[in-house]
Amino acid sequence: MATEALLMAGVKAGGDRQLLHERIRVHAMAAAQAVKEGGTNDLIERFIEDPAFAAVKDDLPALLAPARFIGRAPQQVEEYLTTAVYPLLRQPEHLEPVDAEVHV
Repeated sequence: MATEALLMAGVKAGGDRQLLHERIRVHAMAAAQAVKEGGTNDLIERFIEDPAFAAVKDDLPALLAPARFIGRAPQQVEEYLTTAVYPLLRQPEHLEPVDAEVHV
């Protein structure tokens, strides 16, 4: 989803869709290979350094912000806590005893 947002922003800024799509594919494959070899995921840095994305370089942090891609997850977690977890915590007689001994 994030690369789709990057692609659309690049096209809107005047980039060639096919070229940008290919650059995203190449960078994604290279970043995945780096991770498989024990390196870090440097995909975003690859986009920043690629001249094909120069027109949207300054927009990358906002385009790729994780909060844009999590949907209703925060609300769903809060709903679950409110309807399932917190009521159980208020009723300790329903909880099984926990063995405090730690086995290492």
